[in-house]
Amino acid sequence: MKTKRDFLRLLIFLVPSCLAGPALAGQALQTINIATSAAGQSGYIAALIENKKLDTKHGIKINNMMMDFTEAANAVKLGRTTASSMQPSTAVNLVKSGTDIRLITPQIWSGNSWVVRKDAPYKSFGDLKGKKIGNFARVTGAYFFSAVIAKEQKLNIEKDFQNVPAETGALIALLERGEVEAINMFEPHTTRLVMSGKYRVLTDFDIELENIFGAPPLKSTVGMLKETVEKQPALVKAIRSAYGDAIQVIKAGQDEEFFKSKAKELFNLSTPEEITAGLKQNKANFADKWGESFFQSQNKILQSGISLGLLPNIGDLNNLWIK
Repeated sequence: MKTKRDFLRLLIFLVPSCLAGPALAGQALQTINIATSAAGQSGYIAALIENKKLDTKHGIKINNMMMDFTEAANAVKLGRTTASSMQPSTAVNLVKSGTDIRLITPQIWSGNSWVVRKDAPYKSFGDLKGKKIGNFARVTGAYFFSAVIAKEQKLNIEKDFQNVPAETGALIALLERGEVEAINMFEPHTTRLVMSGKYRVLTDFDIELENIFGAPPLKSTVGMLKETVEKQPALVKAIRSAYGDAIQVIKAGQDEEFFKSKAKELFNLSTPEEITAGLKQNKANFADKWGESFFQSQNKILQSGISLGLLPNIGDLNNLWIK
C-alpha cells in the first residue's frame, strides 16, 4: 500500500509538470522592432542574432527595421521602434531635444583611422597640421572622434587643418587622387586600402582614445526610452542578453563560416585575403565592455565633445547608462 501511495504522489507531481512544459514552450514570443543599419557591422550583428536565434533564446523576436543612423535614432523618438542602434553622441542630442534616452548594451567600437599613403612622410596625426584632410560631416560621430583626438593633442580640427568634407566613397577617391594627405576612414574600407599595399594607418582612433581615456570610443550602442526601460526591465535584460551572446560568439571566433557567407553582402569583401583580414578586424571591433569604469571613460570622451561645442550640455552624463 505504501508503495502504491508513493507512486500516486509521484504521478500527481509529474503530470502537471509534463503538461506545463509544452504550454510554456508554445508561448508566443514578444516581437520587438529595433532600428539598425542594413550594412556593415550593425547589419552583421543583427543578421547573426537572427541566424543563431539568440533573440528567441531569451523569449523575444527581434524585427530589424533597416535604416540609416539618423533615421534609426528618430524611429525611437517617434515610437516606430522599441530600441535603436545609436551613437552615444546621438543619445546626448536626443536627451537635449527632450527625448529621454537610456543606453542599455554595447555594440561596436569606432573602427575609424586616419589613413595616409604608404610612402607619406607623416609619423603622427600632429604632422598633418596645416594639411588638407578628408573628413566626414561635422554632425557625424566619425568627425566628433577626430575632433576629440585633435583636442587631446592641443590642436583644433577646424582651425589647424584644412578639412575637406565628403562621404565614404568620395573620401577614398580624394586620397587616391592625391587631393588630400589623409582621410578619416572606417572598417572594412581601411582594411581594403591597407591590403592594396598603397596605404597605411597613421592613427587608429580606438587605440589613441583608449590610451587617453581608458577605453576605445563606442560608435554604436542600443538605446531605448527611459520610460520603456523603467517599465519593462525584463525586456531590457532580454535585448542585452541577445546582443551579449552575439558578441561572445564573435569574440570566440565561432562565427567564421557565417562571416564568410556575409562578407560580400555586408562588407563588400571578395578575395580570401580580404575575408581573412576582415574577419580578424570584425572580431576586434565589437565592443564587450560595460560597467561603471567603462561609463566614466565614455563620459570623458563625450565631455570633451561638449567642451568643443560639438555636443550640448545635458548635465549628469551618468544618467545615460543602464548598468
